Amino acid sequence: MMQWIRRSVLSLLTLMCVSLFTPAQADVSPLGVALDRRVIDLTNTLDADVTARLKSRLADLEQRKGAQIAVLLVPGTGGASIEDYTNQLFRAWQLGRKDVNDGILLVVAKDDRRVRIEVGYGLEGTVTDLLAHRIIEEHITPAFRQGDFAGGVSQGVNDLVVLVEGGDLPPVAVPGASPQAMAVLLALIAGGIGGVLMAAGRLHWRRALIATAGVTLLLAVYIGGREWPVYLLVLPLTILIGGATFGALWLARAVFYCVMAALAYSVGVLAANRFVELSLVHWLLWPLAVAVVLGLYVGLFFLIKASWKSSPRFFLARVLAVVAIYTAAGLLLGHGAQGWWVAIPVATIAAFILFVQSVSSSGSGSSSRSSSNSGSSRSSSSSSGGGGSSGGGGASGSW
Repeated sequence: MMQWIRRSVLSLLTLMCVSLFTPAQADVSPLGVALDRRVIDLTNTLDADVTARLKSRLADLEQRKGAQIAVLLVPGTGGASIEDYTNQLFRAWQLGRKDVNDGILLVVAKDDRRVRIEVGYGLEGTVTDLLAHRIIEEHITPAFRQGDFAGGVSQGVNDLVVLVEGGDLPPVAVPGASPQAMAVLLALIAGGIGGVLMAAGRLHWRRALIATAGVTLLLAVYIGGREWPVYLLVLPLTILIGGATFGALWLARAVFYCVMAALAYSVGVLAANRFVELSLVHWLLWPLAVAVVLGLYVGLFFLIKASWKSSPRFFLARVLAVVAIYTAAGLLLGHGAQGWWVAIPVATIAAFILFVQSVSSSGSGSSSRSSSNSGSSRSSSSSSGGGGSSGGGGASGSW
């Protein structure tokens, strides 16, 4: 009986000690500091006024909505990933009401140049991963890159408060084209026009050089800033690339008009996308891919036709070689009909190699024969090429 009484008393004493020490440990994070404030700055980045405003804003939100938002600035995560580090702190902080889990934690690892927004289960439908990513990429990290940490944290907190209160983020701002990008594009267009005019015999090379120098100076003045001397080298090179590309395309008129049609179609789709939301995959990528594939097979058709005219003796041998390659690829790839479909590009590449080689070899033979008769002929030709419960929802970023 006495032994049972002693055990009961010892158990009661143990429970009392645990109950005394548990509340003190609940507010201590893995950082070793008490998590008893809504804004904790261990980097001495935020001044007293900014900290006071943030605390007041978050306390007001908690009083009206019940949701809890906390901000923590630390030098680094000690080698841990920002996601694991923030999730561990979120659970230790026990943010959000019990059984509601409407808490949010904004962590900035300043020296690691990483930021994370951790969202509790109860707010994952309000502050989605996409919205958290937008807050980081559009408002927090741009300010951090400018050294404005107080502004970035304040804007991030304001966005989170707006979302929790049931508001919406402002629409995504459409970034305007930079002067540098516009200048390079204009240089490429100017070079393309000049290349076509030179290939058509409408522009002398001396006038082309003068026009290149004038366009370069005008575009460099348009760019301005400290980087304009660099573009005195970049812009002429861009003009040269545009001129060489479109000049060569002009010599093959059918290819030139196909390329211009594809460019016009792409510009039209991109322009329409600014007014009506379009699926660029369906309206741009797929049509262009189909056009490229059709163009390749049209080119292969003309290669096969030229090979038949130049060397009909070996034409059948090349066709049989392509069929053999297709059959071997289909058998090796297997997987039923899928393997035979995948074998088509393999056979197509082999056909290009075989028939291009036949045409080029016959062309070299004919050129040698024509050079031997050049003494008697003067004709010329040309050619052209919650609390604290979070499932990991939120977003991360860096600057």
